[in-house]
Amino acid sequence: MPLRKRDRDNAAGLTRRDALAAAAGLASAAALGPALAAPAPIPFGSAAQIETFRADPRYRQALLTYCDVIVPMNDLKWEAIRHDRSRFDFSGADELVGFAERNGKALRGHALLWGEALPPWAREMSTRAEAERELVEHIETVVDRYKGRIATWDVVNEVIKFDPLEGGPMRDTIWQRLLGPEHVEIAFRTAARVDPKARLVLNDFNFEEGWPGTAERRRVALDICRRLKDKGIPVHGIGMQAHLYAENSLDIDGLQAFMVEIGKLGLDVEITELDVIDWKLPADAGTRDRAAASLVGSFLNAIVSVRRPKAIVTWGLSDRYSWIHDTFPRKDKAKARPLPLDADFKPKPMMAVLDRYRRGRA
Repeated sequence: MPLRKRDRDNAAGLTRRDALAAAAGLASAAALGPALAAPAPIPFGSAAQIETFRADPRYRQALLTYCDVIVPMNDLKWEAIRHDRSRFDFSGADELVGFAERNGKALRGHALLWGEALPPWAREMSTRAEAERELVEHIETVVDRYKGRIATWDVVNEVIKFDPLEGGPMRDTIWQRLLGPEHVEIAFRTAARVDPKARLVLNDFNFEEGWPGTAERRRVALDICRRLKDKGIPVHGIGMQAHLYAENSLDIDGLQAFMVEIGKLGLDVEITELDVIDWKLPADAGTRDRAAASLVGSFLNAIVSVRRPKAIVTWGLSDRYSWIHDTFPRKDKAKARPLPLDADFKPKPMMAVLDRYRRGRA
């Protein structure tokens, strides 16, 4: 989950003509007949909060009804499973993983390395050797426990600086300070060694807006993945968090160009934390819901027109439970409406948009 994320980025250096040319393959497939032209379903899922999961049966039922994929929202982060250096606490993660497995849901793991959500002892590490030892042991232990069960991992989360044009490209974290950029390589290399069959993803935010810092974020993400591949370190995809600000416009050309560049690297794309920040929209619920659905539709159309995501995951499922309420409070005190189900777990227009992709109708 982002902590006050407002990072942006523009384009990966291609023109609209380049992006549309890459998308032309979709049109040529359509010309070959309906079998080839039919879009494939895209699995839909949600991040799940363990506290809410335990307390609210309607929440559990909504996960069963709407989701193909479940992501433990916080219970695989360092501060959840590494209260102290000497032991791992997998109680929350095991509960959500077991629920998903019993009910035939796929799983994504989030996240093996992040500069936030760390226990105090981890923030106090002081040497390169200590940081590398703890990072490797952590990834070995976590990935081995869920080997063959969690198919996809956000290996590295939010490693790109908010604005890479201002002294970037890497975010200032304990890992960057002690290990330098190599901490990304260590994380991916270790995860691949422990579970060679797992899909390994670089996850970050704000790839969708039209300002120079956002364009640079896209370039940095591609560069990180290119360097990993050049060194023979497995990386399989880029995760786009997609916390969409309703008041900001999308950079459609930049998004499509980004998809072209991702394809050139042989990488997948995943939408990993989708929601809509509606704090500056009018108070009327219907107006906000329609605007959110339209924004999500435009964003997904831009992506899918060039490269179909491996999954679309929202950061929560119901408006009743969302980080946005506290992080982006509305001045009129109205409750945020960032997610596909309302506070009573009824589907909103956004759910209809997502369902079209889930069912292969978009």
